[in-house]
Amino acid sequence: MWSREQLAVELFDAGAVRLGDIEAKEGRRTPIYFDLRVIVSHPTIMMAVALHLQKLAAEIKHDILCGVPYAALPITAVMTVNTGTPMIMKRKETKPYATKKILEGIFQPRQKCLVVEDVVTSGGSLLETARTLRNEGLSVTDAVVVLDREQGGAAVLKRNGVTAHSLFTMSELVKILKNTGRLTDEIVEMVSDHIKVCQFGIGDNLKIAERI
Repeated sequence: MWSREQLAVELFDAGAVRLGDIEAKEGRRTPIYFDLRVIVSHPTIMMAVALHLQKLAAEIKHDILCGVPYAALPITAVMTVNTGTPMIMKRKETKPYATKKILEGIFQPRQKCLVVEDVVTSGGSLLETARTLRNEGLSVTDAVVVLDREQGGAAVLKRNGVTAHSLFTMSELVKILKNTGRLTDEIVEMVSDHIKVCQFGIGDNLKIAERI
């Protein structure tokens, strides 16, 4: 299995880490954007990400897996094939005909579901998935995440009963990329300043709760 350092470099070289003044979710601007969707075209990288998340997941008691739509779904599928752990899928919206399900797959009430996510920023997408799973009778206490942007999302999740276990924090990721010559000191400082300034707190937590 690749080291975390090698995986970080491979993700950067594959275009999963983008630099610039980029518009992110809800109109916010960011100097660095993490787009894990590109790895569906890089099966070796996708396998490496899945193996690292499996290592995190091995320390957490769980019965089934559920990926947050859409970026985490391919990774979750690889994890379920590798480990034999069943997977369920959350739909973006309830199926309007036939079964009218919001969750696809087989599960039982009170089973412990481990959520898989690509990036945590505000925590909103992961919380929405956790709420849906809990409404269907599943227990959700933990999530494995590729990247924690360190903008308060992990704390928001914690206050809502979900512990996020991340493969990288943003600080760790940019440090690795700097040490391997992919990022300059100037960019690392810019990212660090952005993390400090753009934080999601209790007020944002209330807004997230209202939306979901």
